[in-house]
Amino acid sequence: MPPTTHRRKITQKELKAPDEFTTFVDSARDFLVNNLTQVLVSTAVVVAAGAIVIGVYYYERHRDTVAAAQFYDAITALNAGQNKQAETQFKQLADEEPGRRLGRLARFYLASAYIADGDLPDARDSLVAFLAEERDPLFRSLGLTNLAVVYERMADWKKAAGAYQQAAADPGPEQVSAELGVARMLARSGDKQGAIDAYRGFLAAHPFAQQRQGVMESLALLGAPAEIAPPSAAAGAPQPVVIH
Repeated sequence: MPPTTHRRKITQKELKAPDEFTTFVDSARDFLVNNLTQVLVSTAVVVAAGAIVIGVYYYERHRDTVAAAQFYDAITALNAGQNKQAETQFKQLADEEPGRRLGRLARFYLASAYIADGDLPDARDSLVAFLAEERDPLFRSLGLTNLAVVYERMADWKKAAGAYQQAAADPGPEQVSAELGVARMLARSGDKQGAIDAYRGFLAAHPFAQQRQGVMESLALLGAPAEIAPPSAAAGAPQPVVIH
């Protein structure tokens, strides 16, 4: 008996499969051809955007490096007592880079150069501009203290007291001297009782402070019970603060 041959019937789905694949490839090709310009433009936009981002990043890093070099040169001049040169360099940095941290800090040090050069009005203006934007508690405290020093040297006791009071409100290395500055300015402006209260408040808040003896002597000069001593012993001439 001859062998029986079984033929598998090909389904309609199998017959359509090549046609569907061919149709997909043709559709993809047609889409690419018909939209080639748009695809090329989109690719170019993505590439250009990436290039811009990378370019901006390296440009900003370059500007950071340049600003750091300018800041270092200006600090070096200030420390060497070359005040005019320091003023020029700090002012240039502050004007050219107002949005950078070093550009803002340049105004603080520019004021220090002005103070060292005896230019109190420009020092005042530089510190006011610096404090208008500064948010760091340490530098705000130092800036306010220096501004108070400038006002005190200009014999503007009221504004000096206000600046000292703001500096004393925030913890920092100048808080104690700022508290004494408030009392000193009250005394110089003629507010005797206010100065007495401020000095007594200082003694209550800082019973073991090194300045205690000087404060007691200042109280005595104001007529409060204490030992009498020269005013300079209580609180000497204020000095601006500079961080190196």
